[in-house]
Amino acid sequence: MLQQLAQWAEADLTTAANAIFTTDDPFRWIALAIAILVPIILIFARNEIRAHRLRVIADFIVSYPATKPEEKGSDDTTGTSTSYNPSLEFVTSKYVSDLQPEPDVYVRRSADETARDIQKLVRRSRMFGNLGDYKLLISSIGFSALTFAGFRHLFQVIDGGLHVEGATDMCTGGAAATCCSPQTLYGEICIVGALAFAGAFIAAVRIFMRSLAVFDLSAYTFLRQSVEIFASVLIVIFLYTAFPDPLASIGELVSIDPQPRPCGAVPWLWIALAPLLGLLPQSSTKFLLTRLQSLVAWVKLDDDRFNKLTRSTPLDVIDGIDYFTRFRLEECGIFDIQNLAVYNPIMLYVESPYGIYQTVDWVAQAQLCHIVGLERFLLLREMHVRTIFDLERAIDFKSRLGDDDGGGKTDPAQGDQAQTPPDPDKPKSSTVIDGPDEFDRIYAGILFACTDTMREAAGLSKIMPLIPDTDKTIKAASVDDYCKWAWEHVSRDEKRLKICVEHLMAWIADDLHVRRLRRIWQEISDSLGTRSERLDKRLP
Repeated sequence: MLQQLAQWAEADLTTAANAIFTTDDPFRWIALAIAILVPIILIFARNEIRAHRLRVIADFIVSYPATKPEEKGSDDTTGTSTSYNPSLEFVTSKYVSDLQPEPDVYVRRSADETARDIQKLVRRSRMFGNLGDYKLLISSIGFSALTFAGFRHLFQVIDGGLHVEGATDMCTGGAAATCCSPQTLYGEICIVGALAFAGAFIAAVRIFMRSLAVFDLSAYTFLRQSVEIFASVLIVIFLYTAFPDPLASIGELVSIDPQPRPCGAVPWLWIALAPLLGLLPQSSTKFLLTRLQSLVAWVKLDDDRFNKLTRSTPLDVIDGIDYFTRFRLEECGIFDIQNLAVYNPIMLYVESPYGIYQTVDWVAQAQLCHIVGLERFLLLREMHVRTIFDLERAIDFKSRLGDDDGGGKTDPAQGDQAQTPPDPDKPKSSTVIDGPDEFDRIYAGILFACTDTMREAAGLSKIMPLIPDTDKTIKAASVDDYCKWAWEHVSRDEKRLKICVEHLMAWIADDLHVRRLRRIWQEISDSLGTRSERLDKRLP
């Protein structure tokens, strides 16, 4: 292969093309077809996925339209219109950005206008032949060249039975170059390199499929995978040249007579290792570099004392996510609870086969688990609190019940003392009733509870929080005593307890991701209408 490359470098493009297409190689057309069809199929699938998801977005906009400007007006503080949903705009722009000559975000348009514009873009876009498609095709030239060369040699070495023809020498220990002829060594390198290419190509296909799932197939994806394939093959070839027979090298170290092997026969260990190292080039090298840090004194080491406590929370803890659903979500780049908690539920609905109500519920559960921790989340779930909004309603919830005559309304949980006077300035159906304060104490007791994670973190770090002593001095205490002191400190007075607990809920819920989810929740709730609030809700 190296000799052919040297000859092609000295010849012109015509001679090189003739050398490729006129050689008596039965596998060249299969390799050429794979090299050409793989990028074309990926680009075609990308456009088909785009068209399907744009139709889903258009249907979503029509089904759950944002509030129109004439109904809501503008924000009193900024004067900007609140008629559009930023979360939906980000999803839409992701799929139409390369179809438009200039950015055109659908902010001030109605739902029907936006849906019609999206349908026009879908009809105008072709399954293959857009401007972005040609850019991707050009960026895939390097990948196609590596694929052609790799599959051509892979078919050849498989046809040869993974053995170099004409090699009859025997090699015992040491480097293969010292006891095998250069031609035989070159043949072995071709076998190992072809097997490494097979693993690297499988890894690249996986990356391409994952990029299609999240609509992230770009020129960078093709260029990166081209570099990864080339680097993987070179690294495996260098390792094989240095350690052609690892078992024989180990036998020499332990004073065991190594068994001679025939030149031209690649050891079975390298037949298994070559595709495996090609499949995981980055993961293996990064792992080796991380583990070798402890052997080099001048390299800054990682503080891994808390590795046990900082493990990722798996998606299986979410109610409704099983083993197979977890792997489907990983295709969208969601690997743990934190990824799901900050994910856009509309984008998850568009990019996965799950419904919008299901994705909203999963994200709301993940946000509660991410904020309060896994231990408290599981305990709260047994106390009928599943999502971040359940906790918000339990601690600080103001119910708005209908009132036909516009008069006051009595909260059955609070009794006659909780009757609110009629307000002539408010609509008849907007009487506000505060939730019972008893639940503030019930659920705050869980939020202030000490967990095993806190105890283990304090034990590993030897930290002891400071609390006031009985004689107005400060003392160091355990985390259990600290949590107990914090609860007693905020619960001495009922009024202060309500203020403190609702303040805690306020900063928990005042998160950008929670606010985005609340906006989506409210718009879907508005589209369902007031009759969905209660089963016996009467018509207005």
